[in-house]
Order: sequence, then structure tokens, then C-alpha cells
Amino acid sequence: MSRFERLFNPRGVAIVGATEDTIRAGGQALEAITSHGYSGNIFPVNPNYDTLMKLRCYKSLADIDQTCDVAVIAIPAKHVPGIIEQCGAKGIPFAVVLGGGFREVGADGMENEKRMLAAAKKGGVRIIGPNCLGLVNIHQNIYTGFGSITKPPQLKPGPVSAVIQSGGFGNSVVIQTGGARVGFRYVVASGNESDIQAPELIDAFVDDPETRVILAYLEGVADGRALMAAARRALAAGKPVIILKAGNTTQGLKAAASHTANLTSSYDVFRAAFRQCGIIEVQDTHEAGDYAQCFASGRLAKGRNVVVMGGSGGSAVGFSDAADEMGLKLVPLSDKTMAVLRECLPNVASLENPVDYAAGFISDKNMPRYQRALDAVLADPDVHQVGMLFATTTGRTMFNGVQGVVEAMKHTDKPILAFCSIPYEAGREGFDLIAEHGIPMQPSPRRVAYAMGKLADYYDVLQQRERICNPPQPKPRALPPLPAGAATLDEAESKNVLRAFGVPVTRDVLVAPGAAVPASVKFPVAVKIASRDIAHKSDIGGVRLNVPDTTQLEKAMSEVLANAKRAVPTANIAGTIVAEMITDGLETIVGVVNDACFGPVVAFGLGGILAETIRDVTYRVAPFDKIEALSMIREIRGAKLFDGVRGQPARDVDALANLLVAVSDMAWLMRERVAEMDINPVLVRLAGKGVIAADALVVLK
Repeated sequence: MSRFERLFNPRGVAIVGATEDTIRAGGQALEAITSHGYSGNIFPVNPNYDTLMKLRCYKSLADIDQTCDVAVIAIPAKHVPGIIEQCGAKGIPFAVVLGGGFREVGADGMENEKRMLAAAKKGGVRIIGPNCLGLVNIHQNIYTGFGSITKPPQLKPGPVSAVIQSGGFGNSVVIQTGGARVGFRYVVASGNESDIQAPELIDAFVDDPETRVILAYLEGVADGRALMAAARRALAAGKPVIILKAGNTTQGLKAAASHTANLTSSYDVFRAAFRQCGIIEVQDTHEAGDYAQCFASGRLAKGRNVVVMGGSGGSAVGFSDAADEMGLKLVPLSDKTMAVLRECLPNVASLENPVDYAAGFISDKNMPRYQRALDAVLADPDVHQVGMLFATTTGRTMFNGVQGVVEAMKHTDKPILAFCSIPYEAGREGFDLIAEHGIPMQPSPRRVAYAMGKLADYYDVLQQRERICNPPQPKPRALPPLPAGAATLDEAESKNVLRAFGVPVTRDVLVAPGAAVPASVKFPVAVKIASRDIAHKSDIGGVRLNVPDTTQLEKAMSEVLANAKRAVPTANIAGTIVAEMITDGLETIVGVVNDACFGPVVAFGLGGILAETIRDVTYRVAPFDKIEALSMIREIRGAKLFDGVRGQPARDVDALANLLVAVSDMAWLMRERVAEMDINPVLVRLAGKGVIAADALVVLK
């Protein structure tokens, strides 16, 4: 972590705006750095004091006469640019700006932030914040911040490093994760991220050898591709990245923008990006703790086969329901394993998975039998994970159950998760043993199943690590002539762009106004107006379908021309398009948008009336490969339509995937020109007959 070594492990820390009043940020920051056992030099800075908390107080940063690596700034926003300038002059490489009053408050704050960043760039200073709680190094007791991040409950040292964009709620995620017996290394509350941003911090955590799991609470990012790149580096290093993303609804987006002033993007696009780079998404704070426990243990599932054991049949039912939701398989045990269970477990036990060894079985007397049964299940080659459902087991019985797990862990690298619903007071020894050995424990069987599902999901991702971490790099293509500057291409021009990338399009003839229709036209045909000034042809009567013969063709051409001139008198009309009719295709839509955070993104969904009614659409960040394209197709709710339903034949999914890859290549290679693209409909024909784009609209920047 060479870039941020002195940020996380500073030799000296200055508190600008230090005060003895611990209600104020400067007082809290000084108390935090002095009270947790920091071994470096501390420099309170405030011209109104000679000493603070028994430390010499400096009039300015310039007066500091020893090495200082971090300045914690707790003064009004209007004075911050000047202090950053002093940091640069003094050679202080990092600043943590606690207070608000920057871009989140409007134009004046934005101007102040620009001055702050200009001073930072000139002086070579990197900034955490503003509008943040700061950061902590748990292992070294370094607290360079204020507020809840510096107060009890104090986090335990461990392998998880976190970046949180919101101070209060983000720290709630961290606290709840810590309450789940998870230890932390670094926690950074990054605030507005005017300079150092979440993706850069995640990237730095990847480089830290002591960080094994990365946790983030995000409301948005300015550079989505930087986030994906950092996540791919984490995946390559085998470090799971767990993200709780907020600001996902219309109201949530508005709140996020006013809160941390982050750029926010469509939640659908974020979710697609997460899938593409192996990020583990969670929906709530307790999930962050549940999954961090599992990944911090360092045990990875090597498949989706699970076994659960316990003395509560109801717990097993709850687990089984959730296991179905997570795609886990309650695998049958081998004959060898069943023989051991029959020998070791009581006659009343149910030996089929889930294994119910009956309440009260785990007594001191039965410990050898319990241990042998558990070891046999874990040794079964078809078993990838084991869940122990202790439920309401208390006291010595709970301790025995946990002790068996501890012993079993010595002989296997398979994940072992536990469920217990009793309070700590009813099973102190067992809970302490769980904490000591890092055994993942959840308070419900469903949460055990969800955690197992995430472990299995991550294993699946690891099997594709090489592909995910090395996204495709499309080769440049020769493009047809394009107009300079912003423009909306007509259908004929748009289809020429598609052809350049190998996208199949209908056989069309562009007929100039007044020109004759070629005799080679085969009926039935579609007739459409071609004009850069008319993007939505159907809305103005510019389309006629299923035209059967030459007489009706001439009539249709006249009608669409007349309708176009009536609707948009100033439109520049290139002519009419006479296109073949495709009657055996399932309608789908493929589109491209230039997302504010992620750049070119491809959208895919069902077309026709389904597009307007159920909005069955999925997304991927371009460019992507065929495996990703096939995943897109299978992801939509109506995916079974491609397999054939109610006697209908299957569709050409392979050709559809190839088209999505081609559009992905186009979106990426033309990212400097294409603002958006709509290919509607893309007709998916019967298996083996391909796909074809029947209409297209390309909008240039």
C-alpha cells in the first residue's frame, strides 16, 4: 500500500482547528488521536492556545518542526483552501477535511472546493473528504477523524478493510459487521470524495497484504469503470469485495445527491457492473456482517452441495426454503457416510439430509459419537459446506456442539456455518469459542443458507476469474462516413453502422423521393420514412407494414411521405425505405446508453407489447464477451420464451448472443461518438436461422 502508507500509518498528525471543547469536531479529533494509544507525534494547531491536552499547540502548520504526514482539518470551509496550501508548502502529503460546506451546498461551495483542489494539486496533497468522519487504523490505534467512527463500540483488529461514503449510516454498517465478530484493519469514511475516491481506496486495500476482505458502503461513484477495475484486481488477488449500495430509487438518488454529492447512476447498471467484476452485493447491514464473517474465515465453498445437521426439525425446514432460493442443493450423503451416521446417531435420528440428530444428543457422554458423525459428513466428497443448526441449544450442550465444530475444522478446509438463536448470556462459553475460532454464526437458519449461497456464488466467480479479470478488447472497425458533430442518423444510415460490426439487418432498398422502386423487391414489404429529423417514425404515420404488391407499395410510399411532410414540414427527407418483412421472429430490443458513471452500457429485453408492460430488461457494461451475453439473455424473466413454450420451437439464442457482443464492441469502439442507440426490434428467429435487426436508431454526440 505504498501510495497511502503515510495516510494509514502517519508518523505525525496535525489537528488544524484543535480545541479543548470535545463537542466541536476539532476537540473530538484531538481527543481521538490522543486517547487511543497512537504512538506518533501529535500537533494541535490553533493560534488561540499554547497547549491543548498537555500538548504544545502550534500557531500554524508552518511552525511544526517534526515530520507530519496527515493534517486533520476541522475549520470552516472558507479557510480550508488556505490550509491545504500550507500543507503543500510544509510537505504534508495527506489531509482529512472533516467539515462540509463544499459542492453539496451549491455553487458557492463548488467554487470553494475548486480552490481547495487547485491548492492540493499545486502542493501535491491528497485529500480525504470533505464532509467526512475521517479514518482509522484499528491495528495501530490511529484515529484521524471525529464522530461515531472514533467512539465506542471500539472495533477489534482483523482482516476487513472498509470504505464508507456516509459517515453515520456507513459506520452503522461497520459497527454491525463488527458486532458479528468481524475484525477490521482500516475504515475510511470518505465523504464527498473530492479527491481520493472509493475505487482508489479499494484498489489500495487490494495491495495491503493484511487485508483479506473489502467492505464498502456506496451511494454512488464518479468513475464506475475505476470501481470495476479495482474489483477485478481484488478478484485476481482472491479478496472478496462486499458492497452495500444505496441511492437506488428515485427518492434514494435524490437523497444521495444531496447527502454526499456523489454522481449516481441507474441501480440496474450498478448491479450489472457488480456481476461483471465479481462484487458481492448486499441489501442490508446484517448481510454485510453475515457475509464478512464467512469470507474473513478464509474458507471457500467449492460447490453448491450442502448438508445441515441439528436437533431442530423446524430450523431445517427454514434452511431448506432459503437454500432453494440461493440455488443450493441438499445433497444425498454417500453410503459410507450414512453407515457412520447409523452407527453414531440415536435410533430416533433422521439421517437423510437435513440430518436431525434429535434434541439433547450433544451431551458430554455422546461427544465422541457426535464428533465422528460430523467428521464423516465433512469428509464426504460430495459435500461442499456444512451448516450446524444449534437453534435454542444452551449452556454445556451448546458448548459441546461448538467444540465439535472446532475439532472438525482441524481436518477440513470446508466452510462450517452455525445457527443459534439464544442470547449470549445463555451460552457464554460456546459464543466465546465461536468468536475465538472465527466460526460464522447467524441468528436464523435462513441467514445461514443465504451466507452459504454467497460463498458458493463467489466460488463460481473464482472459476471464471481469468475471464472476468481480463475483459475483451474489441478490434477497431472501418466505419461508414458519419456526419460531424451531434446528429440523429436515419434508419438507413443507422443500419450501415450496424453492418460495419457484423450485425445482421433486413434487406432494404432506400428509394429517393420520386424515384422508381427496383423490380427486385420481394413482397410482402415494410415501408418506412427515412429522415434524420424524424426519429420516431410510427408516431407520425411514417410506417406501413405487410404491403402485399406493387400497387399497394406505391400507395404506401406516397402516404408515409405525405404524413412526414405534414407532421414535420421542415424535415430533410432522404426517401422511403422498402424492407423485407420477417414474420417468424420473437421481438426483442437491444439498446446502448452512455451512462454517467460507467460509459457505454448495453441493454437487452423483450420487445413488442412486453417492452411497455413488464419492462423485462437487463444491462451490461461494454465491452463484454459471449459468456456475458448469454448470461444477459438467461437473466430476463421471460428467458424461457427462447426455449420454446407450449409447443413453440426454440429460438436462436447463440445468434442473439453474437449480436449482443457485436453491439457491445460497437458501443465501446464508438464511445466518443455514440450518445445512444436503439435497435428495435431485433427479431430472434428459430434455432439455426439467426437474428435480424429490423429497425435501428443511432444518435451521435
